[in-house]
Amino acid sequence: RDGVAIELTPREFDLLVYLLQNQRQVLNRDQIVQAVWGYDYYGDTNVVDVYIRYVRKKVDNGFTPPLIHTVRGVGYVLKEQL
Repeated sequence: RDGVAIELTPREFDLLVYLLQNQRQVLNRDQIVQAVWGYDYYGDTNVVDVYIRYVRKKVDNGFTPPLIHTVRGVGYVLKEQL
């Protein structure tokens, strides 16, 4: 970002790609789990919150403006401004 290389794990990369493909669209946890972890994933959807935190730490911390935003009670959205 801004000319700085950011290293992501394969799952973090998949999550970021999905958010980028759906920019400015609020995505709920179920949508993200199905797209990134697959339809056969049988686990808690809070895995999304954990990975969003990982990606934010790498992609947003130290950069302006933040790109990944939480929409309370709904999910997450990737865009420059709320």
